[in-house]
Amino acid sequence: MRLRTFNAPSMKEAMALVKAELGPDAVILNTEQVGQAFKITAALDRDAILAQPPLPAQDPLEAIAQALDFHRVNPALAERLTQQAAQVLLENPHQALAAALRLRFPVQPLTEKQPTRPIMLVGLPGAGKTATLAKLMARAKLRKWPGIAITCDVVKAGAIEQLGTYTKALQIPAYRAGDPATLQRAVAHAPAGSFVIIDTVGCNPLDTGDLASLSRLAEAVKAEMVLVMAAGGCPVESGELGQLFAEAGASRLIPTRIDAARRYGGILAAAEAGRLSFAEFGISPEIATGIDIVGADRIAQWLLETAPSRAQAADMLRLVSGTRS
Repeated sequence: MRLRTFNAPSMKEAMALVKAELGPDAVILNTEQVGQAFKITAALDRDAILAQPPLPAQDPLEAIAQALDFHRVNPALAERLTQQAAQVLLENPHQALAAALRLRFPVQPLTEKQPTRPIMLVGLPGAGKTATLAKLMARAKLRKWPGIAITCDVVKAGAIEQLGTYTKALQIPAYRAGDPATLQRAVAHAPAGSFVIIDTVGCNPLDTGDLASLSRLAEAVKAEMVLVMAAGGCPVESGELGQLFAEAGASRLIPTRIDAARRYGGILAAAEAGRLSFAEFGISPEIATGIDIVGADRIAQWLLETAPSRAQAADMLRLVSGTRS
């Protein structure tokens, strides 16, 4: 449930705030008087969250503005996107928003053409780097590119075993390297023209030592840093993380868990703040089909089509109930 607290001089005013913010589906959990003010703790239940769409809009620019607000796109970026969409002079909000996104967010996939340098996946712990490596390698296999996988995560329990499971299924060589010299030797084992992907330990970008360690690894083999970030994060935090990883050397962004998030303001903030190009997008847990090249048209569709149908909401609720039983 999404908990919210409302304070007002009277109970009537506090209830009005609850209704205005959460609507008629709000559940009142607690009421109390604090000094001369009244405090109400309320929440939306899961049904209301899954079924809650943005307010309908007739004007295309209003529809775009409402969608960007729903996704918690930061106001400055939302204004720029709306202004750029207005310049397109299209009646269709999807086409106008796609045109604005195309201008601001370049797309440079990793698997559209064979990379000429190693790719190093970096990001927070749990962002999905190892699974992303496997998905990228699966796409490379379809293109009949030779490839090797290397993990620099020699600390986390099970990291090497997880990579080994993926690489065995994909029938590609795998190596581990805990320092720059070992990484150089591992990369040297790759046949000419190989697609080389390097997995790394989860990094704390607020720790300059962590970022410096990543930079040393990348520099040792002239690798391109690619940030892997889960969708659904706080736009402010995500923007700061995008900037920090970009300062360390990241140039592209792979958003993951697109299917498990309802708001995408965080990934837009990261790309904007770090001036990162979008690479592939992680769209499902499936290794063979779980990553895809996504352009501005599809991103616009995700932003505008924010609310699942009632049938989808019911399916999601059944899934959640099943996993908890």
